[in-house]
Amino acid sequence: MRGLFSSGLIAFGLFGPGNLTAQIDLYDARLPLPVLFLHGMSGDASSWESMAELMSGDAGLTEGPNLNYCLNGNGDEGQSTLEEVLPFTALAMGHSDFFRINYECNASGQCWSNVGANSDGLFSGQAAAAKQGLAIADAIAEILEATDAPKVVLVAHSMGGLGAREYLQNPGYWPVDVNGNAHHRVAKLITSGTPHSGSNFTVGWLEDLGDLFGFDIEQRSDAVRDLRTSYFYSGDPGIYLFGGIEDDWVMWDFLFQNFWNVDVNCNGNEGDLIVGLNQKPLADDLEFACITSYDDGVVSSFSSDALVTTYAPTHRERFFVNGVFHTSLNDEVALTLQGMDEPDEPSTAYPTAVDQTLMGFTSPQGLDAPFPDVDVDVYAFDVPEESVAVLDTLWFGNSLIDAEWRNAENLPLGDALAAGGHTLNQGTAYLALTTNPGNIVTNHLFSVSLSPAPCPEDLDQDGLVGTSDILDALAQFGCFAEDGPTGCSADVNLDGSVAVADILAILSLFGEDC
Repeated sequence: MRGLFSSGLIAFGLFGPGNLTAQIDLYDARLPLPVLFLHGMSGDASSWESMAELMSGDAGLTEGPNLNYCLNGNGDEGQSTLEEVLPFTALAMGHSDFFRINYECNASGQCWSNVGANSDGLFSGQAAAAKQGLAIADAIAEILEATDAPKVVLVAHSMGGLGAREYLQNPGYWPVDVNGNAHHRVAKLITSGTPHSGSNFTVGWLEDLGDLFGFDIEQRSDAVRDLRTSYFYSGDPGIYLFGGIEDDWVMWDFLFQNFWNVDVNCNGNEGDLIVGLNQKPLADDLEFACITSYDDGVVSSFSSDALVTTYAPTHRERFFVNGVFHTSLNDEVALTLQGMDEPDEPSTAYPTAVDQTLMGFTSPQGLDAPFPDVDVDVYAFDVPEESVAVLDTLWFGNSLIDAEWRNAENLPLGDALAAGGHTLNQGTAYLALTTNPGNIVTNHLFSVSLSPAPCPEDLDQDGLVGTSDILDALAQFGCFAEDGPTGCSADVNLDGSVAVADILAILSLFGEDC
């Protein structure tokens, strides 16, 4: 077992601040998939500082460079186009466990990590959701190329969740494989306080006082426009979320001035008929988690939970908390870890590498969890040939209940903790780890190694199926298992006797290396 270097105890509120804790132990390990943290409107990369400190400090995981973007590159408030989305980070090849995006950058590539900077007045962090979706598409492509990971996990606070959905619900953003097929390459989306049904929160004429409450909001910005559940004067539903025509009068929201522009899709033209985000299909081949505070103060619990109520995705969990204001949700590190709970069935299992020390998390389950009293985490492993799989449970505390290999139909294949390992056929095998979370979030560590399965036809174990093996089988012909523990070593097909079928199995591999 690897050495334990340090441990951190973090308190947070599930049904009230301080009721639930997280115990995170430091090891030399990595996450199964890279994680990208997305901040909300008027936020920046520092919005996820508490999580970054936990993951890189207490957990010892590796943080990659921030992925920096200016979303309002031309500085023209009256025009908003996708062409002004400017990336400023090209990731170098190498492993990192998590990354943070930062929209608070100006057109020269200078970025900030403090709320309120607003990128030299460009309000890049308050740009349109369509621009955020494009930036997220670029960030995902960068992460996949740099880490060689098959998928990413997205963790989003507030409007960052709408940017993630903008990406997920518009296949034109998705990477295309060598066969010309597009896929989103997202394994899970966790949204925290995201206004899935919009928010009409406004500081109005008190805008200049927004900083007192942790906001630096420009009421005319594209982000505020896209977040609207409905408009003040017309009462019509918000165009970005619910669809309609880009119309200045319909979208009129203020007494003396309106939004800088109404170009919701950022194509350079106003007056288009928009298909709303909540009118577009949502892929169901990934996991979803929604974190909602009943005391959010900005986003209603209905809106925060609307991703589930609108689309009812199959693979989902919901987490509800009291006593946490909107701008503090991203600092609730244990609650965020709870939302990051690994998949519990093969269909959405994280593709996972062998021969690596991997870190997962044991956490109390949320609403809609299929196993409310235990935490079942399923990982997918590619088995290139028939192999013996050995599971090393490096650290589980006292929480490990069961470890089982399963197939794609979630049917058991065998005990993953069996002495000497378990033989797996070529293909994809799924490791299901069942742990007891109690009332605490903890990390666990494990590794899986694969070695070629022994060849039963090579009776004398000389590495070649040949004449000597045929002669050994013939010498045992007619032997039955009850004849003794060693008398039927030539029972190749394990049917309890040495018969013609065993001779034929050996002959089928005659002359083959084994």
